[in-house]
Amino acid sequence: MDLLAEILEIAMLVCFGCSWPISVYKSIKIRTSVGKSAVFNILLIVGYVAGIVSKFLKMEPFMIANANDGLKKGIFIFALIMYFVNLAMITANLVLYYMNKNLDMKKAAEFANTNNNAEVVENVANEVETADNANAQTADNE
Repeated sequence: MDLLAEILEIAMLVCFGCSWPISVYKSIKIRTSVGKSAVFNILLIVGYVAGIVSKFLKMEPFMIANANDGLKKGIFIFALIMYFVNLAMITANLVLYYMNKNLDMKKAAEFANTNNNAEVVENVANEVETADNANAQTADNE
């Protein structure tokens, strides 16, 4: 039964593990944090760390109980390795989230500077012209 549990755990880790490189690739390619969540990634990191700690807590009794069974020990170690691989991918995803969020903020600032400055200058020019016209009319009336 221990062997089946280990195999199923590996299957779960491999299935999750296949999706994280895709997510990392997309984060690199699209260069935006839109649609991503830091909280989600942090929760996944906490979950994988808990899984790793659980494996370490089970390691000694499992290895002693299966001292003569290299296959079971190998599968156990492979599951532990898969936890670390998944943890590395999620951590990379979190780092990319913050890098892309920084890029998003820079893009937003550039957009605000390029678009709003022209509008502000135009609005100020219009206000000055309106004020000048009003002053000229007031001076003509006096």
